[in-house]
Amino acid sequence: MFTGTRVGAVFGALYQKVASGSGHADLLLSSTSDRSDQWSRDGRFIVYTREDPKTKQDLWVLPLGEAGSTERKPVPFLQTEFNEFQGQLSPDSRWMAYNSDESGKREVYVRPFPPGEGKWKISTAGGAHPRWRGDGKELFYAAPDGKMNAVEVKAVPGPTPSFVPGVPVPLFDSHIVPSAYGVFEYDVTADGKRFLVVTIGADAVSSPPLNVVVNFNAGLKK
Repeated sequence: MFTGTRVGAVFGALYQKVASGSGHADLLLSSTSDRSDQWSRDGRFIVYTREDPKTKQDLWVLPLGEAGSTERKPVPFLQTEFNEFQGQLSPDSRWMAYNSDESGKREVYVRPFPPGEGKWKISTAGGAHPRWRGDGKELFYAAPDGKMNAVEVKAVPGPTPSFVPGVPVPLFDSHIVPSAYGVFEYDVTADGKRFLVVTIGADAVSSPPLNVVVNFNAGLKK
């Protein structure tokens, strides 16, 4: 992965600066409605979500050419009447995994990148937070019940792209903290064996609600 510079932040204006801290920061995106989802592993693209009054949440891509060049012009990847967000390019930047509510609930899909023919549904009963394994042969996502799922995929890019997803396999209970903003709540190592997850503690999930009784003594007299 390209590591010579760093990018921030998740919301609002997006800047790029040399990781050593020297030099000035280059403004990449200035819209306060943009939410960055990913800096591609090869360092060539920033995938982000943009809010639009007509098309809701859309997926956009910013190519990272030289500073000040015309190559740094944001382009839409997917704009429909539905919400599309949490875009994740595959390690070879040939496929885009993302979340969409086009079926009436959130599901994970994959499309070719750059945009082309074909769309493949990855999750089977709802899903969000797609992540790729480092070799691009497996996708992870969180199901509505909180379980982390893994799906093996066979991808063949080209003029007639072919993408064959396997059957989702539950891995573990993630206890992911729900987010109203669609930001990612976990990451996974390149080999797909270790996960770093923002979780709700197991005790918090299983404990009954706490009830507070006001004016307790008055209730005893009745």
